[in-house]
Amino acid sequence: MFFRSFEWMLARRYLRSRRSEKFVSLISWSSGIGIAIGVMTLIVVLSVMNGAAVEIRDKLLGFSSHVDVQGPGDILTGWQPWLQQSEALPGVKRAAPYIQVQVLASFGSRAFGALLKGIDATRSDDIAAHVIKGRFVSDAGNPFEVVMGKTLARKLGLDVGDSVRLMSPSGGISPSGASPRMRAFELVGIFDSGFHEYDIGVIITPLSAVQRLTRMGDAVSGIELFLDDRDKATEVAQLARLALPAGAWVTDWQQRHRAFFNALKTERVAMGVILSLIIMVAVFNMVASLVMVVMERRKEIAILKTVGATHSSVMRVFLLMGMMLSGVGTLLGTLLGLLLAWKLDPLLAWIETVLGVKFMSGEVYFIDHVPSVIDPSSIISIVVASLIMGLLATFYPAWRAASVPPAEALRYE
Repeated sequence: MFFRSFEWMLARRYLRSRRSEKFVSLISWSSGIGIAIGVMTLIVVLSVMNGAAVEIRDKLLGFSSHVDVQGPGDILTGWQPWLQQSEALPGVKRAAPYIQVQVLASFGSRAFGALLKGIDATRSDDIAAHVIKGRFVSDAGNPFEVVMGKTLARKLGLDVGDSVRLMSPSGGISPSGASPRMRAFELVGIFDSGFHEYDIGVIITPLSAVQRLTRMGDAVSGIELFLDDRDKATEVAQLARLALPAGAWVTDWQQRHRAFFNALKTERVAMGVILSLIIMVAVFNMVASLVMVVMERRKEIAILKTVGATHSSVMRVFLLMGMMLSGVGTLLGTLLGLLLAWKLDPLLAWIETVLGVKFMSGEVYFIDHVPSVIDPSSIISIVVASLIMGLLATFYPAWRAASVPPAEALRYE
């Protein structure tokens, strides 16, 4: 759309207030400020929700496999050929056997339930990288040693070098019935996964220790596959189903956590729609303010028409006014939103230090801080939607201005 220089001049002039028109000008600019607040809020909230999804996904996959292979039953025997076939699949970085059993961990008078996971220590460098105190477990020497999460160690009152007793209900059958198995393990390390559910509920030990504790022999619970690209887990899982023997139960991380991430996505969409109402309210405010400007400028509009201004030229003047208001509001809101989303985590950390409060507790939420990840596609969508709503809102006031009859407006002047 082509705009003439005098139309730009009139649009800027009508947005500047004279003494008798300060109230109308204040309403006009307040609508632009409302658009800025709405855009800023949308950018910050969606960045936080996107950051939370990314953070939770990273934490979940920090101690969890991308693809999980299990046998037709609760345990997998003769798993070595399965391991070789799985590791040969395209896109698989490494594969490792594992065992998972529920245990009761006790130290002194304290006891907590936990998940005991037996792993191949030589294939678990990613877990070893999270150890913050002591060392990681080793397959050499004494297998009865464990590393556990910092929260579980704190609740049990344990430190590196202490002995913790683990009781498994799957010990076997005795003449008196099912008998649990109990064994003392040495705590050799404490890890910090950054994910509260793992820090309070997971204990890591060598594979052979769990096999001896539960009398499983050489069997395992399954095989974990770690990929070069975790986003291709669904494709690799399908290849594994075709390559492995019949009866193999293959799941990928997207399938295991589908409900959770779908809930996050739905919540993100819902929050976006709800917060868009802030922009819509500001847009309706802009419509009302521009209509008031038209009523205030009826005489000037009539004079413009009498000196030769066309119907479309008058419309363009008020379209420019609306575009300026929505454009300035959108630009200001985008800049403030990006700045706040970029520095949100350190800003909240500073506020927590000053006020002495904790906004995000790891014991209540999945994460212990407010992450923020700026998604360029979301920013572009917000900016485009804001500009389109602002442009559409100006058509009615512009049409009202262009429809002012000069003779009626100047009748009593």
